[in-house]
Amino acid sequence: MIEILILVAGASGGFVKSLVEQHGSVLLPTIETADGNKYVHLGFIGNIALGAVVAFYTASEPSAAFTAGLTAAFIMEKLIEHTPVPK
Repeated sequence: MIEILILVAGASGGFVKSLVEQHGSVLLPTIETADGNKYVHLGFIGNIALGAVVAFYTASEPSAAFTAGLTAAFIMEKLIEHTPVPK
């Protein structure tokens, strides 16, 4: 049962990250072309998934899981977002 709470708390952290970053709205995943390269923007769905997975593997209680989900979504999205998609 605690595993489910940790997953939900981590996913909530990822969702809150999306709300904070977009000033109360959420974005769907998109692919953007800039400078001849394609970039993946994961949107709120990616933040939720990243938050849940990282929290599940790193946290042992729901409050820590929320924090892990929130911070992991910030860090991982920036790493993945700037990785070019092969043409």
